[in-house]
Amino acid sequence: MKHDKSHPLKCIQGLSSPLSDLRGIGPKRAALLALKGLYTILDLMYFTPVRYEDRTKITPINRAEEGSQALVRGRVLYGKELKFIKSRKKCYRILINDGEGSIELLWFRYKKPHLDGVARVGNEVLAYGTFRMNQGKRQMIHPDISMSYGQEASAACGFFPVYSHIQGISGTTLRSLVRNTLDTYVEDLVDPLPEELLNGLGLPGLRQAISRVHFPSGESTLETLNRLNTPFHRRLLFDRFFYVMLAMRYRKMRRIGTAVPALRSLIRMEEISGYFGFKLTSSQLKAVEEIAEDLCSRSPMNRLLMGDVGTGKTVVSAIAAYVITKNNKQAALMAPTIALASQHMEFFSGLPKEMGFRPVLLTRDLKGAGRDNMYQRIREGDFNLIIGTHSLIQGGLTYADLGLAMIDEQHRFGVRQRALIDKKGHNPHILFMSATPIPRTLAIACYGDMDISVIEEYPKGHIPVRTCVVEDGQKKWAFETLKQKIAMGQQAFFICPVIEESEETDLKSAQEMERRLKKALSPPYRIGMIHGRLPTIEKERVMRDFRKARIDLLVATTVIEVGLHIPNATVMIIEHPERFGLAQLHQLRGRIGRGTRGGICMLMTSPNLPERTKTRLKILVESHNGFEIAQRDLDIRGPGEFTGTRQAGIGEMEIDEVIRHPGLLLKAKRAAQELMESDPGLIHPSHRYLKAAMESIMEMGLSS
Repeated sequence: MKHDKSHPLKCIQGLSSPLSDLRGIGPKRAALLALKGLYTILDLMYFTPVRYEDRTKITPINRAEEGSQALVRGRVLYGKELKFIKSRKKCYRILINDGEGSIELLWFRYKKPHLDGVARVGNEVLAYGTFRMNQGKRQMIHPDISMSYGQEASAACGFFPVYSHIQGISGTTLRSLVRNTLDTYVEDLVDPLPEELLNGLGLPGLRQAISRVHFPSGESTLETLNRLNTPFHRRLLFDRFFYVMLAMRYRKMRRIGTAVPALRSLIRMEEISGYFGFKLTSSQLKAVEEIAEDLCSRSPMNRLLMGDVGTGKTVVSAIAAYVITKNNKQAALMAPTIALASQHMEFFSGLPKEMGFRPVLLTRDLKGAGRDNMYQRIREGDFNLIIGTHSLIQGGLTYADLGLAMIDEQHRFGVRQRALIDKKGHNPHILFMSATPIPRTLAIACYGDMDISVIEEYPKGHIPVRTCVVEDGQKKWAFETLKQKIAMGQQAFFICPVIEESEETDLKSAQEMERRLKKALSPPYRIGMIHGRLPTIEKERVMRDFRKARIDLLVATTVIEVGLHIPNATVMIIEHPERFGLAQLHQLRGRIGRGTRGGICMLMTSPNLPERTKTRLKILVESHNGFEIAQRDLDIRGPGEFTGTRQAGIGEMEIDEVIRHPGLLLKAKRAAQELMESDPGLIHPSHRYLKAAMESIMEMGLSS
């Protein structure tokens, strides 16, 4: 297995050993952890909880409240696997009593040997889960369960860390792996930040911060833990902010004072509008003017182009690339996924030949002689527009004359990737694009080394997607609406939060929904599925078939959330929308209604949703402004509740963290600025680890 070397602290920590070196992690478990981006001991230390549960108090069974989460203790009265003949389904039922009341513990996905061991009559057990009443019976579905004595009991009580779900690894197993890792290796951590800097900011040391984030002590409260607002959480978040800010200062210093040849603008808007077949909005025109001014100056452009879903950033980027290629230079367009890169390839290939683009799609799947030939043709200038993913910054690729690098959805790429693209030309102009909603003031703080253009208008004729919350009694209507739209020749998405079923959750999976929908709709309708674990070639094939309308209904996970343009897609059903942030849901619904017919997005909610969750979803129904949605979502929820997103590592920032903690971001920016002003070369002995981290970010290439 290839190990991820991109963590900037791995160059200064003795903790880059693979996770397979740890007791309890064999090849199969290591592969599952790798799917989450966890390769080394240090990765696991930085895989911090997304929320915490209060398991400090045992609740009497007869006092637990409907819908509440509770820790109960009782003796087993009954425990057995039940089989239902008609449905051929199975469940495991354990009945426990604490002397005051009884409760049923039920599992529909489970490991029978484990439950058999716990379910012996007379055993005293601890169970934690959501309490509910069902036909007069107290129940918990899929609770965490353990023996109520010995080490198991000690591990089951306290403020309990809950991690982002890893398919195939239970929460209990993951907590045990993290605890063993810290017990063995935490003393080996090196803290790169100088002690005087930490003291001035009132932040704890790195070893203490990592230990207390994973396993809190009594000095924290559940509220501060779930707002990720303890001193220990702030230290780790400060590190993320600080390394990004410091790397930006480093990168900016390298670009200051460099000069590039001034280009000829060659933009005649009437002619260019004719190429696209429509007039640009005033926001697009303003962005084009700002970009053209940069390209015609003698300083390399470093600009961020922001715009909500569907505002037309791709058209603006095409005009920037047009200027570059007309000046006999090459442009590169880097996208975060092969699906989005393929879509860009289709877009540029479909533009009029008069624009002069000679595009090529470069992917990591290109191997051997085919790759060598492609690299040679790029080096010799046969292609003037090179489109791809991380393949565009591989060490073996050189360009004939790279004049412009465009990075789509730039928040998906860390600071290091930005630095690597610099190396592919002689100070190329750089244009970053993002549809991620973030207030302009914070964007200036986050991307202080860039100029910013904002597209605020939608193109003429844009119809907002109608969004509705669908409760239990309305689900038949939702399904009939779906069938009606498909029967009219329109296409649809069906979004699920997970790929496959798990004994850890009751979430509807993409694989199960594909089976159900094929049974209900195929034939005559064609059902496809895409998710992140499919081979790249298969994902390409599925998206190509969907774009060409060979698939009527696409079952998907959030792999499709960014940038895809399918004008014929008008319907989206999202299962368990409460599992996603509203900004992510807004991105998802942006995949439909991109043609002239509008669209409908149906949020299929689970029974007994808390009122606060219903209030959140109502925001999406009422607003189509991504910036407003993101801010209102963050006002309602704590950052620890963002369960649908990946976790950022050192050297990267999550947008929700930036919006939630602007003060800490500004402190990190100020600290990085002061440090670079006092020691520009980071040559002071106390800064040696920081210098090593910066050189790692700037110099390290990506493994191919």
